[in-house]
Amino acid sequence: MTPNVFRRLSGTPDATKLCKKKTAVVFLEYQNEHFTGQLPTEAAYAVVAPAVALLNWADKHKIMVCHVRHLAKSLASAVFAPESAGAAFYPELAPRKTHAVYTKYASSAFAGSLLHTDLESAGIDTLILAGLDTPTTVSATAHDAKLLGYKTIVAADLCAARDTVSWDKNRITKGDQMNDIALSAIADKYAQVELAAAIAALELV
Repeated sequence: MTPNVFRRLSGTPDATKLCKKKTAVVFLEYQNEHFTGQLPTEAAYAVVAPAVALLNWADKHKIMVCHVRHLAKSLASAVFAPESAGAAFYPELAPRKTHAVYTKYASSAFAGSLLHTDLESAGIDTLILAGLDTPTTVSATAHDAKLLGYKTIVAADLCAARDTVSWDKNRITKGDQMNDIALSAIADKYAQVELAAAIAALELV
C-alpha cells in the first residue's frame, strides 16, 4: 500500500506558478568545506552546473537570491572557522553583486541570521531552497520555513549529502542514500521537492 503523504493530509498544495516579486532563491552552504575541506561531499560537484543555471534563471527574472553561509564562532574551529578557506563560498556558486549574503551559526538558515526579517520586509512568501547538506542544513531550513509560514520548494538536484558513519559506528551510510531519504522526508512533511528544471518551468506572474 502506498503511504500517505503528510503534506497532502494537512492540505498543503504544490505550487503551479511563482510570483516573481514574492519568491526568493535561498542557497545554503555552498562552501569549500563541502568540496575540498573537512566535510567532503562527493556529489557536491554534480550540483554546480544546475545550480549556476538556477542562479542565471533567477537573475534573468529579477528574483531575489540569498546565499547563506555557515560559520563557527571560534577561529580555532576545525570546520567553518571564520576567514578560513573552508568557510569561503565555492567559487562558481559565490554570491553575485545583486545577491544578499547571510551568516548562520546552526543548521537552519534562520538560526542567528536576519534572513527571515529581510524576507518578510521584502514581501517574500515563497522560497526555493537548495544546498548542502540535505539531512542537516536543507532539512532544518525547510522545517523552519514551514513553521514561519513560507511556501517552500526544494530543488532536489541541487542538494547532496556526504557519507556518514552509522549510529552504531559499524557501517558507513553512503551520501546518495542519506540524500534520498532526507529529500523524501522533506517532501512528506515540509516542502514540495522538484528538479531545478521543473521549478524554472513553472509559470511566472
